[in-house]
Amino acid sequence: MNFESNIGAYRVTCNQKVFFSDGCVLLNLTRRGWLASAGAALAVSCGRRSYSGFPGYLLVATAGENSVSAVDLADFRLLRQIPLGGAPTTVLADSSAHASYILTPGTGAIHALDSQLEHVASRRLADQLFGLQSSPGRRLFTLAPLTNELLEVDHRSLDAVHRWKLSAPPFSLDVSASGSAAVSTGPGGTVELVDGQTGKQFRRDFAGPLGHVRFRADGEILLVANQQEQALTALRVPDLEIIVHLPLAMQPQNLCFNADGGQLFITGKGLDGVAIAFPYRPLEIEQTVLAGRDPGAMACSENPAYLFVASASGADVCVLNVDNRKMIGLVEVGQKPSFIIVTPDSQYALVLNERSADLAVIHIASLQENSVIPEKRRAKSGAALFTMLPVGERPVQAAIVRKLA
Repeated sequence: MNFESNIGAYRVTCNQKVFFSDGCVLLNLTRRGWLASAGAALAVSCGRRSYSGFPGYLLVATAGENSVSAVDLADFRLLRQIPLGGAPTTVLADSSAHASYILTPGTGAIHALDSQLEHVASRRLADQLFGLQSSPGRRLFTLAPLTNELLEVDHRSLDAVHRWKLSAPPFSLDVSASGSAAVSTGPGGTVELVDGQTGKQFRRDFAGPLGHVRFRADGEILLVANQQEQALTALRVPDLEIIVHLPLAMQPQNLCFNADGGQLFITGKGLDGVAIAFPYRPLEIEQTVLAGRDPGAMACSENPAYLFVASASGADVCVLNVDNRKMIGLVEVGQKPSFIIVTPDSQYALVLNERSADLAVIHIASLQENSVIPEKRRAKSGAALFTMLPVGERPVQAAIVRKLA
């Protein structure tokens, strides 16, 4: 693999060297060697301005490897890779339990890490698993696609304490603050819900395929990416009665709430833009704004209120100001950015680049500074890219774990 990117004052070429603009050569390693040395290598900067990091860790699910990568966000260095015996796809951090949970679908297992990132438990629950969510009361939910089941899992023993039969193979899972779990069966065209209070199961059939499901912040409305209608469909919880269909200008493939849950951002095939929905009354699509090329995965910071939109087939992230709906700039990150997460202090946006196997760190305050410069320079906001480091093959998802005081 030969990945090359401009990072502030230096240029990185994975199978050659790391060069800084003043001519100093930092490394001469293969990509594997660079991965092993990443903690020391990219934390160094030849005369660059430094910023304080976040007091926590980033756990990265690397689908191309049988381990999860741990990055120290205080100084942006790779701590280690934690072996799991299977390829991970989902990481879940539970601050109330001081634990993290990792899903390895191919082995049908959930793994638990303690607050020190030590691997303390594993439990095989099915031949294959898909999706992992948590709810109050320290319950975990996951899906068994081969047996069409929704599983409720005890967070301590990792035993399945309840199994609900589904009408078709599951596609998407979401869990509300009240503990209700909703499942879309995708091509099966059904939405199924298990009420968190009563355990009663509800079902709504649609005429065609569905995408992801997301609960509104109060748990009273379930929002469904309706692929058949190219719309966002709102269902009442728990009986799943249809409230409204909201037509969209694109196929709804990616859904992202802002920090307070008052706005929902939607991207998908058919338009290089983001649809902005208000999930509270009136339920409506407020507007659609342009957002780079082939917009895909998204994440939102709280203060400042910025929306980060990855190019699904490209190598950059478009940044929008949520308040005035204007584009701040584009940040070049890496090949095929597929997941974005923002640190809780809204200081950094962390971008996983699936094809180039690395993590791009965007310094959000630098975007604020750049917002006052001329429009022609806003098009490429290179100063906001704080650093990059390799994290392992095919990084697809991540979670932030706070360090204990």
